[in-house]
Amino acid sequence: MSAPGSRFADNQQRFFEEADAPHFLWQTRNPHFADTERALLRGFPVVAGQLVLEVGCGEGGNLVNLLGAGPAPPGLFVGCDLFPRKLSFARAQGIPARFVGGDALTLPFRDGAFDAILCRDVLHHLEDPEPAIEELKRVCRPDGTVWIVEPNGRNPVIRGLAFLRPHERGQLRNSIESLTALVAPRFPRVEVEVRQPFPVYRVVLHYQFGLPRLGSLRWCRALLDLLDRMARVVCPRRRWAYIVVKLGRAAL
Repeated sequence: MSAPGSRFADNQQRFFEEADAPHFLWQTRNPHFADTERALLRGFPVVAGQLVLEVGCGEGGNLVNLLGAGPAPPGLFVGCDLFPRKLSFARAQGIPARFVGGDALTLPFRDGAFDAILCRDVLHHLEDPEPAIEELKRVCRPDGTVWIVEPNGRNPVIRGLAFLRPHERGQLRNSIESLTALVAPRFPRVEVEVRQPFPVYRVVLHYQFGLPRLGSLRWCRALLDLLDRMARVVCPRRRWAYIVVKLGRAAL
C-alpha cells in the first residue's frame, strides 16, 4: 500500500486493519444512502457468465450493491483486499463471491483473468498509485473494462470529509485532470464521467458523525433529493464529488 513506517501508511493501517461493520450496513441498508451508492455504480458492466473483480473490496459493500442490481448468477464475482479481517467479515455476510487476500500493487491473479474490474476508493490510499494502474491493466482481458471510481478533491463536501479523517487526505490530490493523466498512458480507451454534484447526504447521514436514521424519514429523503437536483444545476461539473473513469485495453 505505502512505504512501511511513513505517516501516510500508518494512517491507512490503523484505519483499515479492522472490519467496519457500521460502514457496511450504512452503505448497503440505509434507506437513502444505499440508494445513492447503487446509483454511483450504475452502468458497471455486470454480464452473466463473465468474471468480475473488485480490487479493494473491504467488507464487500460494493459487491452487495452490484449483485443486487445485476442479472449475473453467483460465483462470478471475486473480491480482493489487503486486510484479512475485512475479508473475514465479507465472507461471513454470505455474499456470493470469492474473497482473496492481495495487494493492489501486486494482484494475485493471472494476466487477462477478468472481464470487468472495479477499483473504487483505492488509489487515494496509495502513496504511488501507478503500479496499481499497471496491475489493473495486466489482469483485465484485452477486450475487458476497468472502472476506477475516485472522490474528487475539488468538491467542497469531499474536501471537508478528507480534513475530518486523516486516512482520507489522499482525496485532496484527486481531480479529473490528475486521474486522466494517470491512466491515459496505459489505456488506449479512457472515458471520464462525473457523478454526485454536491452530496450533502454524505455528511447528514454519515454513520459516524451524522444522523443516518434520517434516511428512513420521507421528508428528509425528499429534501435531500431536492438539494441534489439543485446542485446538478449550479455546481460546475469539474467539481462534482465522484469521478468515474472507464478504461479499456482496446481502443473503440
